[in-house]
Amino acid sequence: MFIAQSASKRRRKPSLRRSGAATVELAMILPMFLVLALGTIELCQYFFLRQSAAIVAYEGARLAVRSRVDASMVRNRCETMLEQRRIAGGTVTVTPDNLLSLPSASQVEVRIEVPHAQNSPTFFVLRNAGTITVSATMLRE
Repeated sequence: MFIAQSASKRRRKPSLRRSGAATVELAMILPMFLVLALGTIELCQYFFLRQSAAIVAYEGARLAVRSRVDASMVRNRCETMLEQRRIAGGTVTVTPDNLLSLPSASQVEVRIEVPHAQNSPTFFVLRNAGTITVSATMLRE
């Protein structure tokens, strides 16, 4: 009985001065936590967008180096891949434009430009990220 009484004596009612401390602490920490969480999501979205554009550029360059392939076929394939990845507003540039007359071992470049503003759900960290530009260069077969 002595043990039960001493344990009950240790429990005290919360002080009236501490009754709203948890609410105030939550109000101070929650905005910072939300900015951190949403900023992390935005940075991950940016890196995913950049990696997706790099994959599209690489696949476009792989197609462009084949014989009997012209620049319009490469642009159409890259635009289809951008749509499949739900990337809006992307532009595809193939250099040089006339691939059919290009000799073997010549460089072919596929450049993808994607506006960040049209493809980001939030703007907490990267407000003015501009345009993501990636390119892939290969030698013609």
